[in-house]
Amino acid sequence: MKMNRMLILMFLMGTIYCNAQTGRVDTAPHRVEIVESQSGQTVDVHKGDDVVVTFVASSGTGYEWQMEPTALATVKEEDVPQQPGLPGGPVKMMFHVQAKGTVTLHFKFFRPWEKTTPPTKTFSATLKVSE
Repeated sequence: MKMNRMLILMFLMGTIYCNAQTGRVDTAPHRVEIVESQSGQTVDVHKGDDVVVTFVASSGTGYEWQMEPTALATVKEEDVPQQPGLPGGPVKMMFHVQAKGTVTLHFKFFRPWEKTTPPTKTFSATLKVSE
């Protein structure tokens, strides 16, 4: 959780710096949705887009999706229950694309305290970012 807060702070500082340098503010980013079944695929996006990666997870199991550090910053992570009052459902991780180029997102689904156990699942998607 502390890492998420640090990444949010870095994202905000970068956004303020970039906006100060360019004199413009992107007010309407395009939203790109990526789901777990798209693992291994390449997705075309534009600088300034918001990318939302959705995973299926059940709360209370100890397993969590965690992203390896990348040039993108985590904006927000949330659990969205499938039905009100029932645990589990999709986990959405949202990012704002900050630079053009190519970046691969890598995630693992694991229990953080099980240091020697490999992840139960992994996910990766390559973002091809243009202007």
